[in-house]
Amino acid sequence: MKYEAYLIILWYDSRETHDTTGLRIENMIICLEHLFNKENLMLMKNLFPSRVIVCVITLLTLTFPVFAQTTNATDEYEETLKKMMKLSGASAATDDLYPKMLSVMKLNAPGKDDAYWNDFAKDWKEKIENRVIELCMPAYKKHLTLEDLKAIAAFYESPAGRKYKESSLAVMREAMPLLVQELQTEMFREVRSGMDKQMVEHEQAMKEYEQKKKRDRELCAQAYLLPKDSIAVVPGKVYENGMSTTPSLYSIERRKKDTKVTFVQPVYWDSQWLYYSPGFKIIDKESGDEYNVRGYDGGASMDRLLTVEGFNHKYIYISLLFPKLKKNVKEIDILELPHAKDKELLPSNDDGKAKSYFNIRVKDYQFLPGRKIKKSISRALSLFCVNRKLQNSGFYLNPVVFKGTILI
Repeated sequence: MKYEAYLIILWYDSRETHDTTGLRIENMIICLEHLFNKENLMLMKNLFPSRVIVCVITLLTLTFPVFAQTTNATDEYEETLKKMMKLSGASAATDDLYPKMLSVMKLNAPGKDDAYWNDFAKDWKEKIENRVIELCMPAYKKHLTLEDLKAIAAFYESPAGRKYKESSLAVMREAMPLLVQELQTEMFREVRSGMDKQMVEHEQAMKEYEQKKKRDRELCAQAYLLPKDSIAVVPGKVYENGMSTTPSLYSIERRKKDTKVTFVQPVYWDSQWLYYSPGFKIIDKESGDEYNVRGYDGGASMDRLLTVEGFNHKYIYISLLFPKLKKNVKEIDILELPHAKDKELLPSNDDGKAKSYFNIRVKDYQFLPGRKIKKSISRALSLFCVNRKLQNSGFYLNPVVFKGTILI
């Protein structure tokens, strides 16, 4: 039964793949030692037919070379790979990696002495080398055969290979700094070119801005400053930030020789420029007749800006003069159309909005003519007299403002 057990073990182990462990090989060796001694061979001859013994011997003859060949091939590839990596300088990466890792470990364990780190370094240096081979070898096997490795190793062992290795390292040491420097210079130039372009654009924008500001200062210096005593302020009306900055139409006065159109102008700066274009005109909606502006009421020239000072957050009256409207004109448009003077006179901070008023019924903004004006004046005089009497008595009434006119 002992011999049968040995044969069963041999038969079982022989069925396994060649990628077996050392323990299985040791089992087979022990079995063979027992089977093939002189005494057991004589017994086996009596117990088993000769063909069984031949089969066993043939099985073992076929099995052991497979193990031996596989192991030897793997060991040979690994040794050749180590040799090739060492000769080519590829293993230098491990030599560079290990000191960096060790320095990090020392920082994390400052209490360890030099003796500990010496033993640690010796142990882990070998572990790292083995680990690199273990991880790299499958990849090398995928791309390089054993014969390829041998050929590469042979090249590096040759005078040309040794010279190539030494010169390549020297070339890298000499050329790499120059390469890095040139690449950095070229990259910087490319980045700098974009920065230079932005700088040029910024400088150009600043130059244009300064030119505009200079022109604005010149326009304001040449502007006509409205005398304070000539400016009529709208009573009880205050401009607040965020309100519309567009003048509103206030009144239309038909006079003997012209037509006076008055606007309510908001003032939102301590010193503010005003501009009413020479392109202003009145258009009769029915006939299409046009009445071009003549100028400001009071004689100010339309060839210059107007400026006001000291009326911030107030509303003031600005009047333009037009030709006399025909009696049958009932509905009009008052348009501020583009004019050649606009580009010459408008400052850079102009909002570009035209002051235009459409579908205006003249009677809605017209002064009261004839007897109505006399009645209004008479009423105003009466109120004035009453006001004077009340003042003498210690009382005071605010002036009355009638729609469509200001009673002064």
